[in-house]
Amino acid sequence: MYQVVIVDDEVPQQESLTDMLQKNFPEYTIVKICSSVDEGKEYLEKNKVDLVFLDVIMPPSNGFELLKQLSNICFETIFTTSFDTFAIQAFKVAAVDYLLKPFGIEDLSAALDKFEEKYTLKNPENNIATLLKNLSAKKADEVRIALPLMTGFVMVWVKDIVRCEADDSYTTFHFINAQPLMVSRSLKECEEMLTPYDFFRTHHSHLINLKFIREYIRGEGGQVVMTDGSTVEVSRRKKEEFLSSLNRM
Repeated sequence: MYQVVIVDDEVPQQESLTDMLQKNFPEYTIVKICSSVDEGKEYLEKNKVDLVFLDVIMPPSNGFELLKQLSNICFETIFTTSFDTFAIQAFKVAAVDYLLKPFGIEDLSAALDKFEEKYTLKNPENNIATLLKNLSAKKADEVRIALPLMTGFVMVWVKDIVRCEADDSYTTFHFINAQPLMVSRSLKECEEMLTPYDFFRTHHSHLINLKFIREYIRGEGGQVVMTDGSTVEVSRRKKEEFLSSLNRM
């Protein structure tokens, strides 16, 4: 049985989420519904819960401010948001779940599946700390991402990633000065996380950091030589887009 708190200033959304949880997920018990950051902070400082559904925008404040004000974060968080594109990217790289309003039962079910998988790892404070730091980062060099391992998560700096290589449903990360790391994320998921930080998918199996290109060798698609000495294929259909990306660097 999981204890749940909803922090959202939109009454219709509170009622919708409550209805979906009560009708479809009886193992989740809603112990408190808060309509403001102050109310949420007061309750969460005094009570132990498992999961918080936290609205991003709650004028005159927001959900991030609530998290910053808490002295201890011992719960998992699923953010709910309507439009904040930048925040969505931050959620992805910090391994924090979110629901885009309005969401349905399938979206909620998928988010809860991820929550239950992460709940046993007991690392919510690290993920939230990463999220808050990334939200205040002024450039990609200051951004870290959370990579899932069998035993939990490892935090890495985006600026240290040279390239990513697909391995079935897993991805191997290659770094500047560290051993390669295989993580349980598809290359597509990695592409979604890293593309905003000057990464480019040159091939169905390769995602590279454009800042670490040493040489481009012309060909039907061509090849890229990275600063670590590795050679990566560029697919024919990606060639034009890839060269355009280089010109924008």
